[in-house]
This record gives sequence, C-alpha cells and structure tokens, in this order.
Amino acid sequence: MGLQHKLVQLLMAGMLLVVTQVVKADSDSVMSTYTPDLKAETIRMYWLKDDGSPYKTINSLLDTQGKSRQIRMVINGGIYSKSYQPEGLYIEQGKVLNKLNRQKGKGNFFIRPGGVFSVRNGVARIDTLDKFRLTPVADFAVQSGPLLINKGVVNNKFSNSSESRKIRHGVGITDKGKVVFLLSNQAMNFYDFTLYAHDQLKIKDLLYLDGSISKMYTPESPVYYQHYPYVTMITVEAK
Repeated sequence: MGLQHKLVQLLMAGMLLVVTQVVKADSDSVMSTYTPDLKAETIRMYWLKDDGSPYKTINSLLDTQGKSRQIRMVINGGIYSKSYQPEGLYIEQGKVLNKLNRQKGKGNFFIRPGGVFSVRNGVARIDTLDKFRLTPVADFAVQSGPLLINKGVVNNKFSNSSESRKIRHGVGITDKGKVVFLLSNQAMNFYDFTLYAHDQLKIKDLLYLDGSISKMYTPESPVYYQHYPYVTMITVEAK
C-alpha cells in the first residue's frame, strides 16, 4: 500500500506539473493581443499612399505616417486577391475604395458567415455580411472571413481535430465592448484560435483577418522583416 500510495503521489505531482505548464503557455506565449483605449486612441486603416502606390510593408507605413502620427500598433488588414486588391469591402476615411463581395469562392475569405469590421465616430463593430449597411458610411471598414464568433456563438464549421495549423490573426470585440487585435504566436487551427478568444479573452464577436504572413507591430515589438507584402493595414494611433 505504501508503494502504491507513493506512485499515486508521484503521478498526481506529474499531472499538476503538466497542467501548470499548459496554463503558463496559454497566458504567456499563445497569443499576442492589443486592446486599444478608444478614449485616448483611434483605429485607422491604410492601403494607398497619396501618389496611389501601396504601402506594402509595415515599415513603409511607419516611415510615411509615423512622422506625423503616434502609431502604437500595426497589423495586416486582411485577406487580399491575387491582383493585390482588397478581397472585399474596404472603406478608408469615409470613401468606399472597394465594394462588398458577396460572391462564392474557395478559401477562408469565402467561408460563411463572412463579416465586416468597421469604425464610425470612434465606435467599432463587427457585422455579418447580411447585417452590414453601407449607410451611414463608416470612417473605416474592411471585409473578411470567416466570422468565427457571432454574438457569443462559436462558428461550428471547425473541428478540434483539424490538422490545418497556421499563424492566425483577427479582430474581436469583447462582452464589455472592448476591441482586441489578436495574433497567435504559434501555429493553431481555427478551432483552437477561436476557443482561446472565446474562453480566455471573453470575445463575443471575432472576425478572422489573415494567417501565415501576419505580424503585429508595437514600439516594444518592432517588425524587422516581412517576407510578403500586405495590401491593407490597420493601425492604432494616439488621438
């Protein structure tokens, strides 16, 4: 009995160690997040420079806009087409630069329901394609997909057994109305990415933006290289 008791204690100690390590990993290394304070910060989107050429990289955007703006976060603005255009709706400074895309197709962007992340008068929201309205026009908006969480309900099209594991990023709104930009620090499937946002970050609406090529800039975490160009980018800036 004494030997059995010792084995049970050792086994329990091992289990506790494993659990502690998993919790630590979740809290420390699974996800990078940025939650803007919309009383002191503003969310903007960028695609083209004044001369009509695209920014393409985070550092190009910082070199151009960082001279006159205090930029606190930059992230890839979403999925784009093979012609380096936004795949769907894109609004910048109240101007519709690309139309809403309701077509069917292959790839993550076309998994339904799709959604639109928009900002108007400092208020951010995420709508399904069916619920989104162009009027009154938003200050900034980008269409993407899939919508992973809608009004607290997790999209059931994804399985925890999926072997499609990639870096993923998105934008969410919590049950308290806060905006959260999130980027996984390790390859994840959609199920794990969504569940982390829902359970750990208390996100009630989550729109997937893009995957493997994505990076998040903050002054504390510069982006020194970027293998692939971006089309649109989302920033958080001081007011």
